[in-house]
This record gives sequence, structure tokens and C-alpha cells, in this order.
Amino acid sequence: MEVTQEDLEQKLMELLLQGDHPILAVLRQQYSSAKVVHREFTGVGFFTTFEVPENIPTVTPENIAGGNVDIDLENLPNGAGCVLFVGDGKLEMLECYTYTHPWPDRIVIKALSNAFFPVPE
Repeated sequence: MEVTQEDLEQKLMELLLQGDHPILAVLRQQYSSAKVVHREFTGVGFFTTFEVPENIPTVTPENIAGGNVDIDLENLPNGAGCVLFVGDGKLEMLECYTYTHPWPDRIVIKALSNAFFPVPE
């Protein structure tokens, strides 16, 4: 299924933030109110930077980086992955990267799987 850049980001964020942990619930609330303020394509992936309104609750610990979704796209033989960054208690940036090939011009999702985001216990 061919999707837009925004659609891919939304699907990845939904997968990364799924679950019952209270931190994930706050991050979902942040994401629903966040704006994309910058998007940078690197040739082998992209960085999407978010801005979360001041009135939205924050999470503790304030700085978390990690997570992954196995991203299987058409025309990307070895797939891609992603990392989500939280800074100062707020969603900061989503980074996606390929393992061996350039980021494709057309985003055609074959599968998104094995999603997780590291929340402290």
C-alpha cells in the first residue's frame, strides 16, 4: 500500500506508543497535539521534529531515546528502522533510517512489525 510521508510517520508513532504504560498514555496525548516543525531527508532516511504545546503534561524520566519498528518497504531490500526521542519530557523527534539502501522515492509499505518503545519500570 503506497502512503505519504505523513501517513508513514503516523503509523510508526501509533505503533511505538501503543500500550498501557502511563508514560505511553502521556506521549500519545502529546502526539495528538503536536505539530511537525521540521522534516529533514538524509538520503538514507529522515528526521521529523515535533513541537508539543506547553500546556500538555510531560513525562519522567525527561530524556528517553529508543524503540524500533521493523519497517519493510517495497524497493528497500534490507528494510529500515526508527528511533523516537523524548527530551525535556516531551516528544522531540522521530528518526527513520535504512540499513543498506537509499530511502525510496515512493513509500510502499509491505509490513510494519516488532514495535516497541523503552519505558522505564
